[in-house]
Amino acid sequence: MEINKIWLVLIFAIVVYVILGVYADFGNLVLALESFDWKYVIILLSLTTLSYLIRFVRWNFFLKSVGVNLNLKDNLFIYLSGLSMTITPAKAGEVWKGWLIKDINGDSLSKTVPVVISDRLTDMLALVIFSLLGILYYKQGAFVIITILILFGGFLIAVRTETVSNLLISILEKRAGKYSKDVKSMHITFKETLTPKKLIITTGLGLMAWFMECMGLYLTIIGFGDHIGIIVSTFTFSFASLAGALSLIPGGLGVAEATLSGLLQFFGLTATISVGAAIIIRFSTLWYGTFLGIIVYLLGKSRIKN
Repeated sequence: MEINKIWLVLIFAIVVYVILGVYADFGNLVLALESFDWKYVIILLSLTTLSYLIRFVRWNFFLKSVGVNLNLKDNLFIYLSGLSMTITPAKAGEVWKGWLIKDINGDSLSKTVPVVISDRLTDMLALVIFSLLGILYYKQGAFVIITILILFGGFLIAVRTETVSNLLISILEKRAGKYSKDVKSMHITFKETLTPKKLIITTGLGLMAWFMECMGLYLTIIGFGDHIGIIVSTFTFSFASLAGALSLIPGGLGVAEATLSGLLQFFGLTATISVGAAIIIRFSTLWYGTFLGIIVYLLGKSRIKN
């Protein structure tokens, strides 16, 4: 993401948090934040870091499965640099990792971009599974979750069913022009990464990673001296993250925070604590990852071949 666009996102974020502050009453929000046990932030950042390490294991698993072999330092650089794209709509900017691999290792985009997409798909599938926990509590979210499951199922059918995939490949090849040869290559990579066995493994890793961040929300509430159940915390964080991703707003800004605070109020917390918790958990996940990614990229970009 270009520097000027990052500044635009930061300005938008400030506006979002000012609006949240007004909603929660700045005075009460400041008092709530002052009463927050800030030692929990260290735990939150540790949990988020652990979630990134689990996701890195999944990312490396995907790459190995399609024959992309990177040394550990280069792979960590590429993966962590990709975190800077957390503030793009639905993290779509992470496809940039495909270009980084090409520049560093020479692997074609037709092999690496589908890996990035498969990685994001299993991440979303893990969110959907966790969000299903809350249908008993919050039936209004059932339509969104079922819709995503149908779309995901449709994509898998398109990839795994020869008749459907051949038809789509034929259509895409006609429209792709000089890139038509890459269409089949991308399809082969998708088939390789989205086998039933690999889906179970990678979605399982996604569940482990997201649970670290859901646990972060649970501990954030405790840091305010309040409490909600771990299942409710898991649903709330997952559903809010899903809503933010589907909004296609950079980083889900505004949508994720509003959904988080709204659901926390729905489950009995005050507006002030709900907004305070939303701000702290988003700092510990979204903003921590974004700035970590930017720092890693700036420190290690000399690895990229010109």
